[in-house]
Amino acid sequence: MVDQNGDIERLLETKKCQGGDLSHANLSNLDLSGADLSGATLFCTNLSGANLSGANLSGADLSYANCVNTDLTRANIRGADAKGINLFDANLNGTNLSGTDLTFANLVNASLSEANLRAVKLVGANLIGAKLNSANLSSADLGGANLSTANLVAAKLLSTDLSEAKLVRSDLSDADLVGANLTDANLSNANLLNTNMASALLIGSYLVGANLIGTHLENAKLDGAIGITTEGQLVVR
Repeated sequence: MVDQNGDIERLLETKKCQGGDLSHANLSNLDLSGADLSGATLFCTNLSGANLSGANLSGADLSYANCVNTDLTRANIRGADAKGINLFDANLNGTNLSGTDLTFANLVNASLSEANLRAVKLVGANLIGAKLNSANLSSADLGGANLSTANLVAAKLLSTDLSEAKLVRSDLSDADLVGANLTDANLSNANLLNTNMASALLIGSYLVGANLIGTHLENAKLDGAIGITTEGQLVVR
């Protein structure tokens, strides 16, 4: 890419490029830890293998960026546009992603332990095998997302939209899903040990093989739910 505005040079020299245009740039494997890229345009930018730990990417355009195996530990990505971003195997532990648009993002095997994902948009996103233990996903929209085999131990999902989501063999033990919407969600063989699902919507959900030992279902809506296992008995409602 031709650096017409000198933004790449400025970034490499100062680690600062607020509001700059870095679209389509190749920044793979660079050390950009602590860089200020707030409001920058990183559309289709190659950031694979880069170190962006502690970086400020708030309000940035990261749509369709390549962030495979990128280190984004404790970065600030709040309010960014990250539609279609590829975060396969990326490290986002402790990262602030609140209010970010991650529609149709690829987060397969990504690590998001203790990340702030409040009110994020993850509609149709692929989170197979993602590590979301102790993450905050309250009020997030994960409609139609694939979270099969994901680790959601002790995660916060208060009032989260998980309608039509796939949670096959996911681990939701000790998670808080009070008031969550799981309408038509697939929770087959999921681990719901001691999960709080009080007042949750489980209408039409599929729970065959799920572990519901100690699960709190007070005031939950279970109309049409299939495979509720209670003390070894299969209950179809």
